[in-house]
Amino acid sequence: MTKSLIIVTALTLFISCRSTIVTFQTSDTTKIGVKSNKFRGTLFTNSYQSDNLFIVALDSLNRFTPTEDDISLAESILNEQIREANRNRVNQFSTRQRIDKNLNKYFRQYIGFIDKNGDRTIYINFHWDRFTFIDRLKGNWDDRLDYTSDYSIVFDGGSRYWSVRVNLTAKKLYGLSINGVA
Repeated sequence: MTKSLIIVTALTLFISCRSTIVTFQTSDTTKIGVKSNKFRGTLFTNSYQSDNLFIVALDSLNRFTPTEDDISLAESILNEQIREANRNRVNQFSTRQRIDKNLNKYFRQYIGFIDKNGDRTIYINFHWDRFTFIDRLKGNWDDRLDYTSDYSIVFDGGSRYWSVRVNLTAKKLYGLSINGVA
């Protein structure tokens, strides 16, 4: 009886800790809102204007609109592989700044691409989303963190702004890029 209770409790805990992802249409038909119990973000559809993406080395002509399942898979791969990808901790000077320890504190921007091999890849852009009251008083916050905000590029900012690619076909995380520090 005790063993069964422990198993049921462990399974309940495991299921409750999983992130459920929900998407919803925004007022802009080229942007879909993404919410989970851990983070939020914007998914850019394949009809979002390519000229506004400014992503180097990606074929913006071969895009797809990721589904909830695609986002869930990408987030799962991210969670499983980010620690190894971030082992050098570039531009992260304290535990408080480590991206792999703070994954749920970022607003995400998702863009789906199909590469030259036919692999489906999601490019994820991360923006720090946990500004304190003191940060705001000092003028430090990011007003781009809205479901209808356009795709944005940030220079500098260290681990508050970074990006990575997730190959859904190969189930691989690659291309981790953490902004520099001015």
